[in-house]
Amino acid sequence: MQTTVLDHELKTHFLNLYFLALSDTQIDTQELEMLFKLGQERGIQKEEIEQIILQPDSTKFTIPQDTVTKIEYLYDYVTMILADGKVDEHEHLTLKKFCLKFGFDERNVPAIMQFLIEEAMNGTDKREIIEQVKQTL
Repeated sequence: MQTTVLDHELKTHFLNLYFLALSDTQIDTQELEMLFKLGQERGIQKEEIEQIILQPDSTKFTIPQDTVTKIEYLYDYVTMILADGKVDEHEHLTLKKFCLKFGFDERNVPAIMQFLIEEAMNGTDKREIIEQVKQTL
């Protein structure tokens, strides 16, 4: 497997995933496993993710620049939320905040969230989501 270089944007992404897992005030084993699985899919070592978590001050928040990456990251966030099998109110609000920070129009955010949550619950592969997004751009 190819190792990925962790740039600021990707570090922010994994820190956000961790914070999202904590948004319901506890982190479940399933959520940690999902965090490391998402890292593994990108060729990021478990130790690198642990370093990001242990030194959050070293990571500056960075917003993805293109719509496809924004949706990809939001889909990861939804996958993280669903790792423990439920969407808690705090997680839902945190996901909404990320959608807004990523620059999506507030009127579109509920539909974006609903789409991503439904697709994740149906087990839709992230690549399929990305292809759907590309077709609408």
